[in-house]
Amino acid sequence: MMHIGSSKGFTLVELVATIVIIALIAAVSGPLFFDVDVFRQRGFFEETLSTLRYAQKYAVATGCPVRVQTTATGFTLYRPANAAACAAGPYNTPIADPSGNAATFTRTAPPGVTLSVHNFTFAADGSASANQSINVGGTTFQVVAATGFVSR
Repeated sequence: MMHIGSSKGFTLVELVATIVIIALIAAVSGPLFFDVDVFRQRGFFEETLSTLRYAQKYAVATGCPVRVQTTATGFTLYRPANAAACAAGPYNTPIADPSGNAATFTRTAPPGVTLSVHNFTFAADGSASANQSINVGGTTFQVVAATGFVSR
């Protein structure tokens, strides 16, 4: 039974309390949605990881070693200049970028992201010249020398 004069709905106090709670949640979580640096850093980490896996596969597929050079600001992949005598260096001819026909497979880290400096080679059998621990923006992955396995 419904009483005359009663109404259904929210009181002003309930509406104000709800708006205050929503504003607090937005103030705390909003900046997290607009900070793209974390996404750039993670994206560059994944790109570096994938590139090293590509370098190992390239070495196995071509039968020629691939040199990986990382600097504090990026990386580049190199192959021997003479493909006929690829077992002997120097490994200073850049590998072409498979994603866009660029002459050099090079990437530059986004602002604020740094890499650890390394210079090593993947052999034709896929192994690496040394164990590597590569840091990209605070996240590290490993390259196992005996197998060339690149793991997180």
